[in-house]
Amino acid sequence: MLLNGLHDRHSGRVFVLQIGAGGGKTGLPLLPRFREGGWSGLLIEPHPDHFAALEALHVESERVAVLNLGVSDISATLALYALAPEALAGNPRLLHGRASLTRDRIAGPGRTDVMSVDVPVLRLDSVLRELGLDSAQLVVINAGGHEEQVLRSFDLAALSPGLVFVHAATGTVVETASLAALADAGLIPFRIGDWLAGLAPGALAVPLEELLSFFNKGIGQTADQKTDLPTDETETGVEE
Repeated sequence: MLLNGLHDRHSGRVFVLQIGAGGGKTGLPLLPRFREGGWSGLLIEPHPDHFAALEALHVESERVAVLNLGVSDISATLALYALAPEALAGNPRLLHGRASLTRDRIAGPGRTDVMSVDVPVLRLDSVLRELGLDSAQLVVINAGGHEEQVLRSFDLAALSPGLVFVHAATGTVVETASLAALADAGLIPFRIGDWLAGLAPGALAVPLEELLSFFNKGIGQTADQKTDLPTDETETGVEE
């Protein structure tokens, strides 16, 4: 619903900035938008294997650019951790696209089936400045627990996004930092599964902020952001 509303609002001319794109087939359903919906974007992924899969998906696209690097609030070369192929082969239920700059996000202490690779890491504002990008209708951040640092590396409000998705589990430091960043950018925050959705007022073709508020999905809203709807609604599952 949110992606459809954004698509209709911009007549299909949606530019996506995605940090932590993985192999391009998991997470939010963006691949059909790039292939069939006319969307364009810059997709950034640090893990070499995941990037290779992502690049293969978009190798013939003239509307999607891909970059193999990490994003943080510093410029450096850092270790990126992921489960070794043999660990993934032995447990198909594990998420194959997982990678993180924090080892403990991948496996607990004493686990030996974790591999690391050194990756270049840049501030996002430097990347955007180098490429001459100053706006994006959709921003997606899924950085394996490094979302706070990604948000500190650029001016979210300056991009004027209509919709922002940040992967942030409930009750975490990442959630707190992400809520603050969304508020600073003037976005209304909503909780949808493991994602925080930041919605600019009036940014969609239909007023979905009112629908989400009705289903009690709104969190951390200021008094002037809240709609005049009942506040005692029971939490229900609403998919994006």
